[in-house]
Amino acid sequence: MQVPSAEYADRQRWVVLTKINAVSVLSQIVQIGTITPLLSMSLEQRGVSSAKIGMIVSASWIAILLLYKIVPRVLGVLGLVKANVLSAVLTIFALLGMTITEHLVLMFGLNFVLGIGLILRWIACDTWIVAVSSSDGRGRAIGVHETLMGLGIAMGPLLLVVFGVDGALPYYACAVIVLISGALALTLTSHDSQPQTPQEKAHGKFYGLIPVALGGAFIAGFAETSTVSFLAPYSVASGYSLTAATLLISVFGLGGTLLQLPIGWMADRSSYKAGQLACGLMLLLGTLAIPFSQPFPWLAVLVVFVWGGAIGGMNTLAVIEAGDRVAKHQVSTAMTAIALFYTVGGVLGPIATGATATYLSDQGLMLCVGAVGAVFAALLVFRGEKKG
Repeated sequence: MQVPSAEYADRQRWVVLTKINAVSVLSQIVQIGTITPLLSMSLEQRGVSSAKIGMIVSASWIAILLLYKIVPRVLGVLGLVKANVLSAVLTIFALLGMTITEHLVLMFGLNFVLGIGLILRWIACDTWIVAVSSSDGRGRAIGVHETLMGLGIAMGPLLLVVFGVDGALPYYACAVIVLISGALALTLTSHDSQPQTPQEKAHGKFYGLIPVALGGAFIAGFAETSTVSFLAPYSVASGYSLTAATLLISVFGLGGTLLQLPIGWMADRSSYKAGQLACGLMLLLGTLAIPFSQPFPWLAVLVVFVWGGAIGGMNTLAVIEAGDRVAKHQVSTAMTAIALFYTVGGVLGPIATGATATYLSDQGLMLCVGAVGAVFAALLVFRGEKKG
């Protein structure tokens, strides 16, 4: 890194971190918080099946899955500022394209382009946060960042309440937000960094260092993307109005926002391993509690809030574990690995959930998330017994 954290005084460090977080959260609001439910609900209103919706929503995650290996090298060439600007340009292009077509194949392609912008911004900002933060405050810095990522998911659906899901207006609003993000990145040129290019041959051994972190990232991607895509249709089928169902996604994102800083604080003070176990158990309990809570809106809000926190916490703890266990020159590779496994989950989640909801059961969301949560719990037990 060209800008090691040791060069910063505490005040300057947090000013820089604040700007990086602002760049990241503005893009997050659009790239995950808004576009996923916007596509899901607008396509459902047109009568598109859940299985096809799942494929289109997954396009951005498929882009990440196909391109993740080259992202660290791109960051090394462009630097973190230019990578964020390129992310903004690609995202705005995709959003404007979505205003002029309703063809499903073209929508898939445009969401794929948006995914390229998403992975550039994601890895650039995660790497930047780790580079700038101090070693003894890294958990808090990552917790703040993941809190804001959850805020992005919470705020996205609120934009849809304001602008609706029909016509071009919500896409234009999203384009303006991303434009602001790109402009803000340009104010950080004096704090730019070019991550070291990782050694390709070390990947297999490297992944073996953080299997639980990678498993947690996969679960987070699978559960988060599936929930943002299908919680609203699931709630509408349970009798909620479209507005109430959309707001429930915001509650999910709010849980993922407000609970991440306490999770990061706990990881600094205690252990990320205890947090992983707690989040895994809450995720599993949520899949059982949500169907029973639907007739009682107040209870549904509470359960979905905690569920969102647990799911978001899986990724927060994955980033913290990876940052703790790898060497400095492996940080960008570690962040890319976390993003990769989150992305694999993000690709498979909507596809599996959409197919299950279409062909097997209207409880497809809970069945799929519960299944992968059980696998993660088994991984935690296996690793505990192996070390014991």
